[in-house]
Amino acid sequence: MNKQDENKLVMMKALLSFLKQNQAIWQNLQPFVAAVNELENSIAAIEAIRQSTDVDQSGLVTEKKTLRTNLANRSFEVASQIYAMACKTKDMVLQAKVNFPKSELEGQRDGELASTSKTIVGLGWTYLQALIPYGITDVELNSLSALILAYENSLPTARISVSERKANNEKLKGLFVSSKLILKDQINRMMVRYQSSNPDFYAGYLSASKVVDYGIRHEKPLAPETPA
Repeated sequence: MNKQDENKLVMMKALLSFLKQNQAIWQNLQPFVAAVNELENSIAAIEAIRQSTDVDQSGLVTEKKTLRTNLANRSFEVASQIYAMACKTKDMVLQAKVNFPKSELEGQRDGELASTSKTIVGLGWTYLQALIPYGITDVELNSLSALILAYENSLPTARISVSERKANNEKLKGLFVSSKLILKDQINRMMVRYQSSNPDFYAGYLSASKVVDYGIRHEKPLAPETPA
C-alpha cells in the first residue's frame, strides 16, 4: 500500500476511534450507527487485504533468484565437464551442444534456462561413464535434476503472487473509494447537526478527519472543513 493510502487509513482509524469514544452522542441515530458500522467494516477489509498484500514478497523473489543463480552455475559446471570430455574424445557434435558461456545461461528466460539445464542433465546421463573421471556422477546429476525441479516450482508461485497482488491493489482502490463516500456523503452530512448542538464533538470530528502526510508533515482534510 502506498504512503498516501497509509495516511488515509491512519486518519480513518483515528476517526473511527473518536466516534466510538463518543458513541453516547449518536448511538440512538440508526442511520449514524449504520454508517459507522459500514466504515468499520470497510476499514477491517482494508486491513485484511493490506496484511496479505504487504506481506514481504521479497522472500519469494529472493528464493527464485537464488535458485536461478545456483542452477546457472551448476549447469555451467556440468556442461564444462561434458565439453572437456568431448574435446578429449574429439566429439565435435557434443562440443557444439554444450559450448556456451556462463553469461548465456544467466541471460536465458526462466523456462529456457530450465530446458537448457534439462538438456545438460540428459547429456550427462548419456555419457555418464566417460564423465566419471571428470567428477560427474549419478549423485551430481540427481542433485542438478532436483535443483531444476525446485527452480521450476518457484516460477508459478512468483507469477501467482504478482497476480494476487494486482487483484488486491484493485480491491484496495475500491475500498478506499467506498470509505471516502461513507464519510463524505453520510457521516459528514449527519455531523452538521452537532455544529451548534455539540460544538466540542463537532470540532473533535473535524480534527480527527484530517489526513496527516507524515512524509512532509502537512495536514490536509479529507473533506471540506464544513461537512455540509
